[in-house]
Amino acid sequence: SYPNPLQDNPAYSAVKQYFVNDDDTVTQKIVVHKDSPRGVHFRRAGPRQRVYFESDEVHACIVTCGGLCPGLNTVIREIVCGLCHMYGVKKILGIDGGYRGFYSKNTVTLTPKVVNDIHKRGGTVLGTSRGGHDTSKIVDSIQDRGINQVYILGGDGTQRGAAVIFEADQYNQGLVKDASI
Repeated sequence: SYPNPLQDNPAYSAVKQYFVNDDDTVTQKIVVHKDSPRGVHFRRAGPRQRVYFESDEVHACIVTCGGLCPGLNTVIREIVCGLCHMYGVKKILGIDGGYRGFYSKNTVTLTPKVVNDIHKRGGTVLGTSRGGHDTSKIVDSIQDRGINQVYILGGDGTQRGAAVIFEADQYNQGLVKDASI
């Protein structure tokens, strides 16, 4: 792991006091009976003191899938600006056309300048598609391009697809013995 770049950024000096402890959790149910079991807890989101990537080695990509919803362009913009300005990431790729864009080679380089005004437009500047993708081609494309961070924006179907892609990638790397692909 590496020190979080936010620690050295004067614009985010106040963040130091807000780093999330790795042991912090958020409970699923706020109110429980005093005699009930502890219940389900989730890992708390937020900046950590240490990150698991070196900014210069990051090659990130963003893809939007499924139906359109308000705010997709804003999310794209904030991911790009956050990665660039807060973490010093320089290589960010937009995948055009949803999951199928991975293997049809439809991409756009994303920089803060490129995404500066996209939050004022509706839809998604990256385009989208629903279902019908080839998981093995997506995994091959991610590996061939050297992408090591993938930001997938979409609903429940999109997230199920992301889980299948993750399992297939783990299988390809020999980290799991069975992948449901």
